[in-house]
Amino acid sequence: MIHLQTQSRFINNGSQYGYSYFDVGALSKISKNLRFTFNYIFADKKRNDPSFSYRQQFEGYFTYRKKVGKFVFFDRLLSDMQFKDYNADAQGNRLRDFYLRNKVTVRYKLPHKFTPYIAAEAYYKFDCMYYERGYNGFNRFRVFYGLLYNLSENWLAEISYTTEYNHDAKIPTNNYMLSFGLVRKFFQ
Repeated sequence: MIHLQTQSRFINNGSQYGYSYFDVGALSKISKNLRFTFNYIFADKKRNDPSFSYRQQFEGYFTYRKKVGKFVFFDRLLSDMQFKDYNADAQGNRLRDFYLRNKVTVRYKLPHKFTPYIAAEAYYKFDCMYYERGYNGFNRFRVFYGLLYNLSENWLAEISYTTEYNHDAKIPTNNYMLSFGLVRKFFQ
């Protein structure tokens, strides 16, 4: 299956634009419950000043899913690499971020095409591979509460609220994000 996805995020409890991305990816079914996905993502992230930081991201991940009645459980293990502001400065050609991320999600299928979910994701950063004063370890944790709506067989809409806890970072912060997304699936 091939998919296109776009999402916008609003930070500070949904009061300020923070981030948008567009991704294209391909999913391959390895077995009944195991899948592999590869994504390319172009993102723009709002800086503290009026400008934006542009990012190129590459993700590869395995997802294991298990249905139990109306519940569907997902466990995703993702490798995430990111270039920030490519060719914009001396650092622009370097890989800026490399993460291993694990996300566990539980969805509940409701009638009328609605699917609420809750998820938790931990980020493990491998910075010392690229920087002299780098950091290896867990530095971000997110909790998601969301609702999916099947617009049609090929279109999916999503709204979610995310709490993000950043620690062991240059500026430890907590973010509270409201996100809106739209997914189009091809060749299912």
